[in-house]
Amino acid sequence: MASPVTDNRPSGARRRGRIVAVSPDDGAAIDLRNPALAAFLSWLVPGLGQLYQGRRFKGGLFMGVILFTLVVGMWLGGGRVVYASWVPRALAPGRPLVARIDRWSFLCQAGVGLVGLPALAQAMSLHGSGLAPILPGGVFAPPVVPRQLVARAYAERLVQGDPDIERDDFIDRPPVRESRIDQLSLWHRQLGRWFDIGTLWTMLAGMLNLLVVYDAWAGPMGSEASGRSVPGGGAGPAGGVSAGGQGGSAGGPGGDEPRPGRERTRGPR
Repeated sequence: MASPVTDNRPSGARRRGRIVAVSPDDGAAIDLRNPALAAFLSWLVPGLGQLYQGRRFKGGLFMGVILFTLVVGMWLGGGRVVYASWVPRALAPGRPLVARIDRWSFLCQAGVGLVGLPALAQAMSLHGSGLAPILPGGVFAPPVVPRQLVARAYAERLVQGDPDIERDDFIDRPPVRESRIDQLSLWHRQLGRWFDIGTLWTMLAGMLNLLVVYDAWAGPMGSEASGRSVPGGGAGPAGGVSAGGQGGSAGGPGGDEPRPGRERTRGPR
């Protein structure tokens, strides 16, 4: 069982009932504040939860690395590689229902909420009653497939925005239009292998961010102890640091010396 660690923060910074972890680098107390909120913030924007917890170095590092990986992947893929795609409805009147999920890589890309949420909104709008994406420019919109019904205005946007798409690629079925093109095949022909490489980079960014979310929720990996602090001092139920009391240091009851054989070094938390 880990020894309690002194919380050396000013008394005004201490709060009762906080979740506190112990840094594996120097034994210092890390106030995780609201771990659930921190985890959500880090899922939404990589590193934002760590910044919320006051862990500026680690938050900035996570944000820079993962957003860089994500942006490079989207650039390599022409801005088209992050999207959600399914067809939970009839593609045309009188035809059988089709329930198909054909973008499994999105499950990894959705590890970053910054792109996952807009992609879901675009797919729901295109496959829903609106039959068109809600965000301008078609960003994060899934590709159109043959026999898919789309709004007339969206069909015109596709024709004007892609030189490989013509008006004859849509059949007029008032008040909508039916697609005759496989837009995903067009993207692969236009981008070649870069579409798959960009997809891989964005998947990597999403999977790495799951580790960032875990760090915001539970503190650094390898922490000696973590738990809910209890009012009046002492360690929490998991041996965590009390945010309201004065325990001993990681080295002993007096809190003045580190444990033998362990050098106290300062590092990112």
